[in-house]
Amino acid sequence: MRKSWKNKLIYSILVIALLLSACGQKETAHHDTYTCPMHPTVVSDKPGTCPVCGMDLVRKAREGEEVKITADLAQRTKSPNEVVITDIKTVKGEHKKLSVTLSAQGIVTYDMRYTYNIPARVGGRLEKVYIKYTLQSVQKGQAIAEIYSPELLTAQREYLYLLRQDANNTTLIESAKQKLYLLGMTAQQVEALSSRQEPPQTFTVYSPYSGYIITPGNAAPAISASAASIPVDGGMGGSSMSGSTASASTSSGTSASTSPIREGSYVTTGQTLFTVVNTSALRIEVNIPVGDVGIIKKGDVVLLNTGSGPGQKATIDFIQPFFDQDQAFMKVRVYIPHAEGLAVGQLVQASVTLPEAEGFWLPKEAVVDLGLNKVVFIETSGIFKPRKVTTGIATNTMVSVKGVSSSDIVAAHAQYLVDSESFIKTKE
Repeated sequence: MRKSWKNKLIYSILVIALLLSACGQKETAHHDTYTCPMHPTVVSDKPGTCPVCGMDLVRKAREGEEVKITADLAQRTKSPNEVVITDIKTVKGEHKKLSVTLSAQGIVTYDMRYTYNIPARVGGRLEKVYIKYTLQSVQKGQAIAEIYSPELLTAQREYLYLLRQDANNTTLIESAKQKLYLLGMTAQQVEALSSRQEPPQTFTVYSPYSGYIITPGNAAPAISASAASIPVDGGMGGSSMSGSTASASTSSGTSASTSPIREGSYVTTGQTLFTVVNTSALRIEVNIPVGDVGIIKKGDVVLLNTGSGPGQKATIDFIQPFFDQDQAFMKVRVYIPHAEGLAVGQLVQASVTLPEAEGFWLPKEAVVDLGLNKVVFIETSGIFKPRKVTTGIATNTMVSVKGVSSSDIVAAHAQYLVDSESFIKTKE
């Protein structure tokens, strides 16, 4: 009897222990907490939605459920501006020699060596002006204006007075004649004055040059470096670095504010009346990227293509040694001694074939330009890390790179690995 009672007691104790254990588990489950992934301050003891953003609440990890951060997992959970995980196509660079043809947009402009000023030799008032508009054609010896000048009128009367009153004083007469020459009169005008014995009230100004009239301050046509894209051909078919047709803007300087001087205007001694440009010889200005200027030198042969007929060969005569308005281009001047078929302001395509360049080459798509820095993505165990590189000369498909070795595995399309909202961090 006593043994049966003991068994019942043990059985009761076990039942009570099991009940207490079940109650403990329910109590533990009852104390689970839930929070919002976006707003950690929102905490609840039961599932639901966030009152701030409406997202579903998630249960916090219980004791023993924490994820162990291994070295591999830590590498893969870094910020996307430090590493990228992807299965993008990869390439390896190659050290070799490539023949490069640089091509750039150019524009036909004035040859400043054939630009002349016609100044007012005496001060006075313009009674007539025969030049009516900018870019008007003018020939050497053509009358361009008539000026009333008290100074010149007085000098003519002094010369005539000496001829009438002191004809034997050749010294004074010659001195008076030289004064008329210095004031702008020609030998024919002085001879006509001697024959007529009466000074004209106005003095005719003749053009000493042939060409086209441009007013003072006219800007020569120039290609806009900010708008031009520089195509580069690597000898394997022409294409553009930007993948689009190069564009350019020109400025001929023919606005109304620079219209020719008008009748009735007063001019002073030495003032420029007109500027004549002779277009029998022109020059072409070409914008070359700064990185390519070092490999181009004076005397290199340039092939010019105007889009009509075969190309014309010319020689680089001048490389501008300074920047213009902080632009990343240098101007290369090519002089054209025979300008048949060319017009000022016309766009041309210039090509310079360079000797084979030796370097470490990568596809251009493998390099991403961040402005101040250029970056490639190096793959290690399926993870891509950015690395800063230095680029050199480029062809239509390849670019020479420093900072990458032949054993490095590089992402073939670096632009695909750049998050639009991330800034790439590189280690120096």
